[in-house]
Amino acid sequence: MCKMRVSYQEKNILFGAVQNYKGFCHVTRRKLTSAQVTTALRPFYFLVHPDLFAQYPRAQHINDSSLKQLNSHLDQLVDLKKPQPLDLQFYIKNTEYRGSMKTVSLKLDKKSAKAAVQSVLSEFNLPTKYVDKLEERVKRGPDRDISWEGSAFRNTFSYEDFNAPRKKKLYPWLIKNMGDAEKRLAQSEPIRKDIVRLSKALQESLQLSSLTWERGLGTTHLRGCLQGLTALAKHHPSIRELLRDRHVHFGNETGVSLKGCIVLSNSEVRDQWLKNIVRAPDHDAVIQRIPHMQKAISNSLNDIQVTHRKYQPFHLAQNYIKHLERFVTSLGDYRSRNGFPKSWPDSLAHLQLVVEAASGPLMISPTGQILVPSSCPPVLLINFITDHMKEAEEKILGYERIRDREKSLYALCKEELGLAFLDKDDSVLPEMMIECMERMLASAYRLSPLLSGARLWITQYYSVMLDGEVCVPWNWDREDE
Repeated sequence: MCKMRVSYQEKNILFGAVQNYKGFCHVTRRKLTSAQVTTALRPFYFLVHPDLFAQYPRAQHINDSSLKQLNSHLDQLVDLKKPQPLDLQFYIKNTEYRGSMKTVSLKLDKKSAKAAVQSVLSEFNLPTKYVDKLEERVKRGPDRDISWEGSAFRNTFSYEDFNAPRKKKLYPWLIKNMGDAEKRLAQSEPIRKDIVRLSKALQESLQLSSLTWERGLGTTHLRGCLQGLTALAKHHPSIRELLRDRHVHFGNETGVSLKGCIVLSNSEVRDQWLKNIVRAPDHDAVIQRIPHMQKAISNSLNDIQVTHRKYQPFHLAQNYIKHLERFVTSLGDYRSRNGFPKSWPDSLAHLQLVVEAASGPLMISPTGQILVPSSCPPVLLINFITDHMKEAEEKILGYERIRDREKSLYALCKEELGLAFLDKDDSVLPEMMIECMERMLASAYRLSPLLSGARLWITQYYSVMLDGEVCVPWNWDREDE
């Protein structure tokens, strides 16, 4: 075989040409492109896409904000950059209970696009088979493939430069956006007045004990709910007697709460509301059984307090009774054959236990409550209480200490900043809210001229809602930091 001799100079020329060709065509074998990331995450987009939550304005905004941050984070990983770790939250529809939602927390701290995508899919219990087969990109070419061809959501998401909330400064953001917020707030004022009028008229005509609604429910959507209940009462006068002295609440699902409140889903038609109201007396019988079942569980666990989550006051009775029935049966069988650990005190009355859905976690909540899924084997719960008893007690005491502090800061913030309204998302814990309000009060001399008369939500993101309400993250940055 004839061997061709190549000079050192020719070798360099050939090597450069090959490298240029590779960069021009962008066809290195080991790479993970934006298009591949999009394809891999397609099942995830079908779960959290904002268009799926049009009836839930706050969930829609949270998902939209989180998606932008996620896309920006993945974009940097595809470019072989090193973005800061990111904590996100998404709403997804609860397949177990029709008409309700649940939140999923997502932590992005992986060092590669592939690992990050695998983490996202795994967190949402989605298959990772496609991305597992992809090879990591080792060298960046001059151009990136950001085509969305073939995606069901092409042109829906933008790869704009979206900064995470903690990177933004509150003061300049307010200067830029409060004009728009004030304009929207003024435009929605007639709707707010209509809500007050409709609410008062319903309470008087139906003789309701109270009428409330889910926090964050948009003004236009809320007015529609009030108009719907008004029309239902007009066409079905018989419900007046059933609703007399009742508390009615517009929420995310339909049923009767543990305290007998009529809960009407803001996403269901009036026929479903009517069926729920007519069946309310049947639910009352179920509610009367709940204290006895809670007492049975308490007696089986050394007088532990059996309650529900502090931030879920409208938990439906028909769901809760199913959890209790399942749990009390397994606990009774265990208790008849086994005793308590010797390390336990004579009474656990200082601890709180919450029985939840079968698929829930076994954990200590931020407020110190022991959350147990109804499917949890009693032996696991006994061991968990033994190992986490001190932690639960410390968190309960800590929550009680900061609860009063949080309430006092609410009133002080509203007064000092001149706010018309102040509230927070459920994802913002009391200690987060306290930190946020203390920092706002420290900067009140700068913030009050901008926030005077505003309706403010403390959340995980920046946004101006359609009705003019303003959302800012609890961990906002100061301008001078």
